[in-house]
Amino acid sequence: MRIPFEEVTETLKEKLIKYGSPEDYAGQVAYVMAENSLEGVYTHGINRYMRLINNIRDGLTMPKEIAGKIAGLGGYEIWDGKLGFGIVNAQLCTNRAIELARTHGIACVSLRNTSHWLRGGTYGKMTAEAGMLGIHFTNARTNMCAWGTQQHCLGNNPLVLAVPRANGDHVIADTSFSQYSYGKLQLARLEGRMMPQPGGYDENGQLSCDPAVILKSQKILPMGEHKGASIAMLLDLITAVSSFGNCASMVAKLPGNDEHSFSQTFIVINPLALGDQETFSAIVENAVNCVLNAKPLPGGTVHYPGQSMKRYRTENLEQGIPVNEGVWTDICAL
Repeated sequence: MRIPFEEVTETLKEKLIKYGSPEDYAGQVAYVMAENSLEGVYTHGINRYMRLINNIRDGLTMPKEIAGKIAGLGGYEIWDGKLGFGIVNAQLCTNRAIELARTHGIACVSLRNTSHWLRGGTYGKMTAEAGMLGIHFTNARTNMCAWGTQQHCLGNNPLVLAVPRANGDHVIADTSFSQYSYGKLQLARLEGRMMPQPGGYDENGQLSCDPAVILKSQKILPMGEHKGASIAMLLDLITAVSSFGNCASMVAKLPGNDEHSFSQTFIVINPLALGDQETFSAIVENAVNCVLNAKPLPGGTVHYPGQSMKRYRTENLEQGIPVNEGVWTDICAL
């Protein structure tokens, strides 16, 4: 089924207000979750809404709280999220990092004790819209195997990289360091699909393509073997230490059945503080055109990271957002 973007946004907002959210926070969260699905990131949009509601019910997300500054020196600040909405906190800290980068040229805002930020690309997009470079990352509870073990002792710790383009079609990568994100596994399970390659182990220690089996064992594989595991561990350490918050193993020991009390880092670089727009844009377009002009493999296509967002947005604004009927029924019944 397909539902107009405006209807989805208003419905999600209405339900959040019912669960104790102030109207402005509810509006922010509803818009971002609807926009995630609008731009084709179904794993971190409407399909994840019931998990957010359950986290509010369980006291893992506090809908009336918002992050506050703890300490700062120059372009580096530490904020505490107070378990408020991850989306609201991440937007606040992204905007603060952008503001600091205008003054200092580069800024780092590290956030502790926050909730899931949903799609990290949202904050990369915000940074690119401000004409700046973004490096944003979050940790997670231990949900991925370190290379060489079948024990989930690392988080898959998503990383977002963003570079603006003058035409607004920004270059944005948003990736976790597992072979498949939990969101993609959950979507595949919902749709009854197998993964094209093994994504983790079953409970007997055998590699599996079955998303339901992998989700049950919580033994997902790192992307790129030891390389993905190494990057995930370092992202976890950097965000936890820079915010003086929880690392993945500490998050895993917290009470509750879902993820909360994360650490996140928002780094913003203002290239125009030391250079000019014309040269900056020329560098970006040179790199993008090199990729787009590459000869695709037979039957394949070539695109740069983030290019598909515009296509999904146009299509879903015209036709409505694709929504799983069971998920929408549950939301409307709240």
